[in-house]
Amino acid sequence: MAGFTLIEKIIRKHTDASDKDIHSGNIVWINLNLVTARDYAGPQVIDLFQKHYPGSKTFDNNKIIFTPDCYPYGNDPKHVEDQEKIRVFAKEHDIQVTDLGSGIGSHLLFRRGFSKPGDIVIGADSHYNILGALGILGQGAGDVMLAFAFKTGKSWIKIPETVKVKLEGTYTWPTTSKDLALYVLKQLHEYGITGKAVEFYGSVISELTIEDRVTLCSLITEASGMIGFVPADEVTATYYEKLNIDIELLTGDENANYVSELTLNIDNLGLYVACPPHPHNVKPIEEVLGTPIKSIIIGSCTNGSSSDIHEAARVLKGSQINPEVRFGIVPATREDFVEINMGGDMTTILEAGGNFFGVGCSTCAKGQYGLTGGKTAVTLTTGNRNTQGKIGPADVYLASPVVAAATAIEGKIAKPKIRDD
Repeated sequence: MAGFTLIEKIIRKHTDASDKDIHSGNIVWINLNLVTARDYAGPQVIDLFQKHYPGSKTFDNNKIIFTPDCYPYGNDPKHVEDQEKIRVFAKEHDIQVTDLGSGIGSHLLFRRGFSKPGDIVIGADSHYNILGALGILGQGAGDVMLAFAFKTGKSWIKIPETVKVKLEGTYTWPTTSKDLALYVLKQLHEYGITGKAVEFYGSVISELTIEDRVTLCSLITEASGMIGFVPADEVTATYYEKLNIDIELLTGDENANYVSELTLNIDNLGLYVACPPHPHNVKPIEEVLGTPIKSIIIGSCTNGSSSDIHEAARVLKGSQINPEVRFGIVPATREDFVEINMGGDMTTILEAGGNFFGVGCSTCAKGQYGLTGGKTAVTLTTGNRNTQGKIGPADVYLASPVVAAATAIEGKIAKPKIRDD
């Protein structure tokens, strides 16, 4: 009898369907561990809940969280009103709100221990699948499904096919997990993973931090995949130990029905940049060196952690940002902001001429922090999207925090200088 893939194992634990129903292509109902909504879509979810379930309580107020993060502090009166609607509804139903300045909702789920490996969580976020980096089945959902989940604690899922990806080899600085993620994105987009789940294996995986794994899994959406998983291991267990949470180390079975298997050689991986007009248009940095850049943002759910910002600060230390470059930092969470302040990175960046916009989402959609480009000012970000018009009218490039920092100094796409350490 064939075993189960990781996503099949997680679904199997959260459904009343029988084992024979747990296979790719089948649709099953699942019980959710957590449901979240943000300031984008959250108000619409509330409206739908009140319309279709008037006077009702939510299924479990302890399993719902509101995470205002998409438009931090409200960039116009409508967003301010939307956020107020969330607070009023949350108070009425005794629901927790990780309010403005807390950070990106998906990051808070693991930073604060709201969710753990093996859980199924949904929210109004197309990059909610970054939670696969910790072995969590996270999925973005529409307004109607979220309103239904608020009432029932349930959702449905079409079980996807799974591709097993093995990463062979290793790399050294200045190559980082963002270069790995961009390279893998290009390969998987060409290979074809539309609607599929991906499980990552290989010795390099055990060397990746949780933040590195989040970066790797954050670009699965841009390859049209459903979710990328790094099966929970000792690195994951150690991370949750600090939160006083015990976890189960789930992995896919060797004899699972994988739709295909792919091995990628990442030995001596170089530096990569995603070029306009799509994230999967990934090229070696050598092909775009010298491209003038006027706006640079380090942040987003892909590369807004304190470790990402720390890497940028090490490149910037003792240097000055080109005066024609607008350089901003958007930490992913309040915890990340505190860590860079305590460690001195914030001072380093400010002394170099950088700026801080606050905490939350950035450079992913209109109205967010960091949209400092223009019709002629080309932008480089560490985010996950560069589709023209999404975050500005001019071209947008995606790169690692260290490339972003080196580019800020030069005013054009540049390689960071090799460190002695």
